[in-house]
Amino acid sequence: MRRLEKIAATIKALGVDAVLLTGQENLQYATTFPHLEGFAVITADGKGYCYTDSRYIEAATKVMEPQGYTVVEPAGSYPTFATPQEVIDQCGIKTLAFEDLLMPVHDYEMYKKALSAELVPVGNAFEILREVKDQSEIDAITRAQRIAEKALHELMPKIKVGAYEDELAAELEYLMKKYGSEAVSFSTILVSGPNSSLPHGVPTHRAIEDGDFVTIDFGAKIDGYGSDMTRTFAVGHATEEMKKIYQIVLDAQLAGIEGLAVGVPGCEVDKAARDVIENAGYGKYFGHGLGHSLGLNIHENPRASRTYQGAFKAGNIITIEPGIYIPGMGGVRIEDMVYLAEDGTKVNLTEFPKELIIL
Repeated sequence: MRRLEKIAATIKALGVDAVLLTGQENLQYATTFPHLEGFAVITADGKGYCYTDSRYIEAATKVMEPQGYTVVEPAGSYPTFATPQEVIDQCGIKTLAFEDLLMPVHDYEMYKKALSAELVPVGNAFEILREVKDQSEIDAITRAQRIAEKALHELMPKIKVGAYEDELAAELEYLMKKYGSEAVSFSTILVSGPNSSLPHGVPTHRAIEDGDFVTIDFGAKIDGYGSDMTRTFAVGHATEEMKKIYQIVLDAQLAGIEGLAVGVPGCEVDKAARDVIENAGYGKYFGHGLGHSLGLNIHENPRASRTYQGAFKAGNIITIEPGIYIPGMGGVRIEDMVYLAEDGTKVNLTEFPKELIIL
């Protein structure tokens, strides 16, 4: 089913005549065209209209017209808050859904003043629609992951005593770009020693020392879709305590992947991994949720967390990323992306090894 048809079905279910899309991620999802300046209106009968300016009109037309969109450069070159009225009049739209979770209050007030249609909140309908990935989305995320893995393999010989966190992070991002990433999924986390106890630590100009953990959380991006992985290494040597903690986190991750399945609530998957860490006596050192979906945003629903009651569906991609973080000592996190296929099988999209590597 084409994206236009999926969106039309969602619009019908909402009981409105059309939807106005202005948010970047929803625009890209609907049109498959990245970085669009403008907006789209999609009707309940599957007609799509995109308005953009001269900077994008040629490229947008090539991508979107084959999908069934009418692509228009409005009079005066740039779309305004009043521009959607043309489609409203043409299609007889009385009720127009808008992205109430994304649209600034100022923009809402301007559209409300300029348009004759009643503006109806769309809520999280598009978030739900985007939870189930189609093959093109899976392919993009997988390609991004292969780039990230290739970059990390090349970086590994440089992760050594005396190397600096911030310089290694910059090198890793360069390598991802070198191998085809259009951007990073998010700011790279590369932290060492006591800094690795910070789950979302920022790389500093700290030199790695013998006996440090080095935790690297990063991702590449292809066609707007990001990958996400975390690996933790030891540098120089690993103490018995470091090896013990690493193995607990690995056992928890494997338990989380084992518990992940279509129809299972996110809180149960989280519990499967969390129980391993709690039973080992490190429960207070694992504070965040077990995982999340990802796509055009790096954090999307559904989630694997203590509070998420929703059940996983075929087509979901979920990260499984338990950790133990001990202030003053350091931390370990291991993260893979797992795809729940239509036939009920699980496909780990992450191929990088995850046994403890001492560099």
